[in-house]
Amino acid sequence: MSTTTPATVGPNTLRPVSPGFIAIYALAMFGIWMAINLPASVTLALRISEIDPDGKTTSYSIAAGVGTLTAVLANPFFGRLSDRTRSRFGRRRPWIAIGLLGTTVGAAVIGFSDTFPMLLLGWILMQAFVNAAIAAILAIVADRVPESQQGFIGSLSGAASAASLVIGIFFIQAFPTSILAQIGLPVAVGLVFGVALLAVFNDDAPAAEPLPPFGVKEFFGSFFINPRREPDFAWLLLALFLMFAAWGVVSTYTVYLLQDMIAVPEDQIGGAITLSYVIPGVVAFVVGPLGGWVGDRLGRRKPVMIFAALIGAAGMVIIATSSTVVQFLIGVTLVSGVAAGLMLGTYIALGIAAMRDKLAAARNLGVVNIAITLPFSIIPFIAPVILSVGGGTSNYVALVLFGGALTLLGIVPLVGIRATR
Repeated sequence: MSTTTPATVGPNTLRPVSPGFIAIYALAMFGIWMAINLPASVTLALRISEIDPDGKTTSYSIAAGVGTLTAVLANPFFGRLSDRTRSRFGRRRPWIAIGLLGTTVGAAVIGFSDTFPMLLLGWILMQAFVNAAIAAILAIVADRVPESQQGFIGSLSGAASAASLVIGIFFIQAFPTSILAQIGLPVAVGLVFGVALLAVFNDDAPAAEPLPPFGVKEFFGSFFINPRREPDFAWLLLALFLMFAAWGVVSTYTVYLLQDMIAVPEDQIGGAITLSYVIPGVVAFVVGPLGGWVGDRLGRRKPVMIFAALIGAAGMVIIATSSTVVQFLIGVTLVSGVAAGLMLGTYIALGIAAMRDKLAAARNLGVVNIAITLPFSIIPFIAPVILSVGGGTSNYVALVLFGGALTLLGIVPLVGIRATR
């Protein structure tokens, strides 16, 4: 079903991949995101509350922090291992399979754990191995997809992630009392679609180039880009880090913005929170592939990202001036729906265009994922300083405008990229 040529062929000479392959690729991304997004959003917290009800807030903070760190490190590391793999099964398929198996083991450990340390071990396994699979699956876009399709197919990862969250809300509601079902069934979905991708991705030929040396220096180099050697890629990483700041602020502080800034009544807060995630999720699901397709048709990625930054900044202004839930939802939809959707629909193709070493695509895209993930980790540490501006601890207007300003600032390094338009 895959209609592509070997990895040694340049991106402009690869044949277009078939609609059937695109569909299975999208389903595989949906399954793998479903497997990790539901625990990260809901079921991990529920499981911790069962195991450690008295210390659940502290335990959850530890699990969330350790899990994020594991994901940040695992993605480029396993990507580097995938790039170096020379097995007869190819470079990507072995790590997709290993990632799916490890994710399943981690989910089983979480499901059957009765202590927090055991649960934490399961969560570390899940985060590490799911990122092994993600790194290998994303690299397929660089290996097998011609430049004219990279925007659209690359966007499917973001669309799949958004869809997994939207559908996941209803999935959780279908099994409100079964933690095993809430954790195990999403992993089963990931396994089914992941195996389907392995079956159709039958031309995963290993790279013909000899293996470069790999030691301590190369290991730590998995997480670092030399700006002198790859200035365009370094500019891209800075641009993505800044541009995703607005989304990082909104996604992290939605509940408190609704409670403290909009002052939503307690009996309405649940519905407002649900709408704040479902509406932008649906919009991002539609906008992401559209943005990728537009970039493919134009042959230009940077204008799409610049437009996304402008929309995101405008949405932050709307949020900062909100006094009603409706106005807040409009702003959140612009930030987490339109802007985030366009960015998620474009960043993979832009990253492939900006990187010099296409043979290290999985590792490079792993570093790209670090750039877009860091705002979600760093902003909670910066936020208390911004929230204290003017006295007190709840200057959410300043925090929101700060996130919008960072997103606008991301346009500057983006313009500095010369390798692509």
